[in-house]
Amino acid sequence: MKKSVWLGVCGFVLAISVLTAYLLVPGVNGAAGGETGKVLAGVIEGTEVDLAFKIGGSIAELHVKEGDTVEAGQLLATLSNEELMAKREQAVAAYELAKVKLEQAEKGVAVTSSTSDAQVEQARAAVEAARAQYEANKNGARSEEISQLNAKLAAAQTAEQTAKSNYTRMQQLFAEGAVPQVKVEEAQLQYEKAAAELAAINEQLHMAKSGARKEQLDALKAQLDQAVAAYNQAVAARGQVGIKQSDVQSAKVAVQQAKGALAEVEAHLNNTKLIAPISGLVKSVHVHKGELVAQGYTVVTLQAQDELFAKFYVSENELSGLEVGQSVRLFVPAMDREVEGRVSVIAPAADFAVQKATQALGDRDIRSFQVRIDLAGESIRPGLSVEWRIEGADEK
Repeated sequence: MKKSVWLGVCGFVLAISVLTAYLLVPGVNGAAGGETGKVLAGVIEGTEVDLAFKIGGSIAELHVKEGDTVEAGQLLATLSNEELMAKREQAVAAYELAKVKLEQAEKGVAVTSSTSDAQVEQARAAVEAARAQYEANKNGARSEEISQLNAKLAAAQTAEQTAKSNYTRMQQLFAEGAVPQVKVEEAQLQYEKAAAELAAINEQLHMAKSGARKEQLDALKAQLDQAVAAYNQAVAARGQVGIKQSDVQSAKVAVQQAKGALAEVEAHLNNTKLIAPISGLVKSVHVHKGELVAQGYTVVTLQAQDELFAKFYVSENELSGLEVGQSVRLFVPAMDREVEGRVSVIAPAADFAVQKATQALGDRDIRSFQVRIDLAGESIRPGLSVEWRIEGADEK
């Protein structure tokens, strides 16, 4: 009986000794590798990006599924775009039509300017011919004047035949598409001018030979007045050039408007494509093909693999040894190994008190600060538990 009591006492003493050694001896109760210090627990997190369409519509295609690895710029999903494609065709047609109208307006300015100048010159020549004819008939003609008129008549006949041939040749070239219409119009005006001068000289020569009566002089005076009026009208018609130029400016504005409308439709078409802004993993897909989604509704959530971190709450007593940019080592139980980390953020203000003050004299609250540690490693995944022995923060 005494022996059993003695054995029991010895066993109790041995148990107390082992427990005391476990609790008090440094390194006996360390969490990893026999180290001492406070161990903080956290969870590995990652940056998540919720992606949505800028416009609403029906899901046409889903190009990824949960767990897929994607690269930045990769197409993830598309919306139905038949209506927008039809609007784009309309916008393209309107833009092309506006450019054609601008081209026509610019050609119109060129044609009007050249035609107006030619008409003024033709009218001036007609005035001079009518005045000369009137003066010749009014004052009577001498033999020298008749000789001069004969010479002018020969030159006018030659000029008329040359202008007529040139006009005929330009008509043929225009029919073959070799020259623009403005060249034909210029040749026609030259021919009409030459024909008018020839007719005027013929009349002058006839009047010089036969003499003029009062009624003939009156008719010639009327012709002169008519020629002057036509000249003034031709000069006034030059103002049409300015009107045509304003038409060109209006056509340019219309082209810009049509171009902007086309760009707007194309921007809406681009908004029917959901593009990955970062590289990472597809964490979740929230819709199905054919489903109608609203503007801004989350379609795909991406997990950025290169932006992993863990957050810990460190008491103010252990905070003095930490600095932003400091390297630390964390232990991942699931992988049974340590990983490298770097302190990226230390909260500027405390979050909460980890220990409240008691009634003891001099006691106070002990507050905690959030510390973020960025991690790196291909095998690390968000959601894994991680431990940080706070004494490890002393290594820089």
